[in-house]
Amino acid sequence: MSTKNLAQTDKGSRLHKFSPIFTLIEVIKRTIIPLIFGVLTYEKSVKIQITVIAVVSFLSLFSILQYWFYHYRIKDDEIEIKEGIFFKKNRKVPYTRIQNVNMLQNPLHRLLNVATLQLESASGGKPEAVMRVVTLDVAEEIKQKVKYAIADKVIDKIVEKDDSEVIANQPLHQLSTKDVIKYGVISQKGMFYGAILFGFLAQNQYFVAKAMTYLNFFYQIPDFTKITLAQGAIYVLVVGLAIFVFLQIMSTLWSLMKFYKFKLLKDDDRLHASMGLLSKVSATIPLKRIQLYRISENPLHKYFKARTITIETAGGVNTDNSGIVMRWLAPYISKAKIKTFIHAIEPKIGIATVTWQLLPARTWKRVFRRSLYLLALASIILIAIASTPQISIRYHAWAIMILMIPAAFIYAKNFVKKTAYFINDDIICFKSGVWFGKQSFVKISKIQTVEILESPFDRRNKMATLEIDTAGSNPLLHHVRIPYLEATDAYKLRNFIQKKLQKTELNW
Repeated sequence: MSTKNLAQTDKGSRLHKFSPIFTLIEVIKRTIIPLIFGVLTYEKSVKIQITVIAVVSFLSLFSILQYWFYHYRIKDDEIEIKEGIFFKKNRKVPYTRIQNVNMLQNPLHRLLNVATLQLESASGGKPEAVMRVVTLDVAEEIKQKVKYAIADKVIDKIVEKDDSEVIANQPLHQLSTKDVIKYGVISQKGMFYGAILFGFLAQNQYFVAKAMTYLNFFYQIPDFTKITLAQGAIYVLVVGLAIFVFLQIMSTLWSLMKFYKFKLLKDDDRLHASMGLLSKVSATIPLKRIQLYRISENPLHKYFKARTITIETAGGVNTDNSGIVMRWLAPYISKAKIKTFIHAIEPKIGIATVTWQLLPARTWKRVFRRSLYLLALASIILIAIASTPQISIRYHAWAIMILMIPAAFIYAKNFVKKTAYFINDDIICFKSGVWFGKQSFVKISKIQTVEILESPFDRRNKMATLEIDTAGSNPLLHHVRIPYLEATDAYKLRNFIQKKLQKTELNW
């Protein structure tokens, strides 16, 4: 094991000597900066300033203490990690349990030749270990041990294969700068940050007043109560255009920061992805851990004739807040290339052979009735509000409610056209979404449970919902959940899947 720049103790090796700096930066980024930013938007208070300084000092000390109490030992068949100041943890993680090895390098990491390493297993939704930070030699050693342990090879007989050899392979997919910019526009992530900024400004009038004062030095803001309607319309148009451009720039910057030089390679039974402009992320995942493939589209996807492909994996990290996430197979890919791309990763998912089966024709009636019930409920709420003496609702509000009825009819008809499923001996697929379409593909061998759901309305209409569960599935995201099936068809599908599962070994 490489011992360069490592402090060796009887308990094992400590993290890199610069580790407290990176831990402190992480604490400041996630906690201290938002706290200070919030304080500075209000009138200055000595007590608040003292509190902030105390919190910063405490967290700084705590981050340094974590370094002294964190030890690891790289063994032949496992990595042992000891951590904790008051509550001690001693974990021994066999390399065969580690499924994903992800590495993060921001500009400071690269300057100091270190990296943050994240080890994931199939045990849950958070990393098995986050090593912030270690030398590149240590990171490479752990990655190689995990790779060979998974492959069931004897390490002594293996000629080590450097990651540069993997990267030299022909990539399955890569994004040009133009593609990354297009994905930024498609994602409209700037809307998210714009909403945060708007909420912040709405809650911090002091900051808004200060900003308006500084703005008056450069441009005299007019009194909108004294200008003409035409002038007001022009100002609204200009401000709206400026906000729109700002949001597009934010979306593009987010996409460039995250997906710049995105590259996906296949190395034997693993996928290797690298991406990032300032912070370089390198992530790996075994193919056998992929539980679900998801293809997403929205109106902007359709305009650019592209799609986004993501995955769900067994265990590991499922949210950005939990750690480094390997979720994107192709943030932006041409629609014409999807079939070839998926086939190169998983030949059993033959998208070219999928023949979608639509829902029963009478489904639109149930969807339409449900929409009418919601409109009726909204009307009752409006009537209740209008009955109060303080509030009066004009007639055009009721006209909008009436116009929603044909819109609900059109939605119900399109719902039936856009919702379908497919199943064969190898896979089960489901697609839905009128405006924002999604398709989910699951191999039969990855299914853990098959469930039939029947509401009182389903039983009345002799219908049912078929839902598939896999290891690591997120019920909040699109998955195989087929509604409005004829009850007999739902039970036939369930029995078919159960028979296949009885003959197939669960491989997750």
